[in-house]
Amino acid sequence: MAAEIRALTGVRGVGAALIVVYHFGKIRLDWVHEVWPVPHGYMAVDLFFMLSGFVIGLGYRNAFSGNFSTNYRAFLIKRIARLYPAYIVISVLYVLKLAFHLAGEETLARFGLFDVIGNVLMVGGWGLHIYPLIGVAWAASAELGSYILLPLLMLGTLQRGVFGWSLCVLLSVIAIYAIDASGLGYSGPLDVVETTSLYPLLRAIAGFTFGLAIYRYADNLDRLTPRSQDAILIVTLVALVVAACVTKNDFPVYFLLIPLIAILSRDAPLALLLFGNRLVYHLGVISYSIYLLHPLFIRFTALASRHFGATEFAYTICALVSFALIWGLSYLSYRFVEIPGRNLITSVFLPKPDRAVAAGPAGVARPTQPASAVQISVEREASLRPATPDQA
Repeated sequence: MAAEIRALTGVRGVGAALIVVYHFGKIRLDWVHEVWPVPHGYMAVDLFFMLSGFVIGLGYRNAFSGNFSTNYRAFLIKRIARLYPAYIVISVLYVLKLAFHLAGEETLARFGLFDVIGNVLMVGGWGLHIYPLIGVAWAASAELGSYILLPLLMLGTLQRGVFGWSLCVLLSVIAIYAIDASGLGYSGPLDVVETTSLYPLLRAIAGFTFGLAIYRYADNLDRLTPRSQDAILIVTLVALVVAACVTKNDFPVYFLLIPLIAILSRDAPLALLLFGNRLVYHLGVISYSIYLLHPLFIRFTALASRHFGATEFAYTICALVSFALIWGLSYLSYRFVEIPGRNLITSVFLPKPDRAVAAGPAGVARPTQPASAVQISVEREASLRPATPDQA
């Protein structure tokens, strides 16, 4: 097997880029029409949840079979080390934005003590009525909740028979339908992000469970020839584009993400060409910082475009400049915040054998040894919809 699944890292980068374009495109220069609508763009977050479930299943399938408390603690420390450094440092930028009154009517006075504690602990996506500092961080918070539940989720999807797997899949389908029927969707039925509801957490858990379920049977695709795998990828991508463009129903797009992740996990030639190339792979590596940083620039881009007539062309040029800045800052964040922060946390809280596992290249690893000793360094991370347009 290859050392990593490049296509899965790359598709995370595509998802991050899609989210950036989606959020920037929601600006209404004429107060009526969005600059460039991206149909179902918010569903990239569900792609991230499924990806994380798949990758965690790949890396930790057997991690809790023995010495549960020690291994579970080590797992949570690694997940915190993955999520927290960039989150905390970038949160400071959001605080400065508010402190210097660069966020419109939003001010630091809006945050009570409970909100501050909730944001620091990263539990804003758990339905605790916490006002978010980083609106998009609800998804990382909800994914953290999925990590906490991992042993229970793995019990049904990976460690029981077909009945247990089927029951978990059925419950996840019911959860997605419940979210769709809640009426709380922001830009679409599944775009439920409110921090006052448990639905965002349920959305993450359902996606995470689907990812684990995909992992259990994805290796059956290895029976197909590379050419057949390429054909399935083409059909899936075309179906996704068509479904996104011709229907407002989220279900076709949502459930097409399942075969997409499954077929990309085999790293077939076309998958590597489209999603494993150097540029897309690089975006996948820095996708978490892209996700956290990009909302900082949306308001500035809209304001800057007004100096050039507030036309769609002016906004597009300003947006391209912002995209370049987001890209550069995200790389710096990954290089000088994410990696050192992860190493610092693991060096302090994990013994040396676990620290060795926590270091390594930023990719989606394939297991070349027992799964409990596999390094998975890019698992998120996610996602997306802000609580308010300004925070987007």
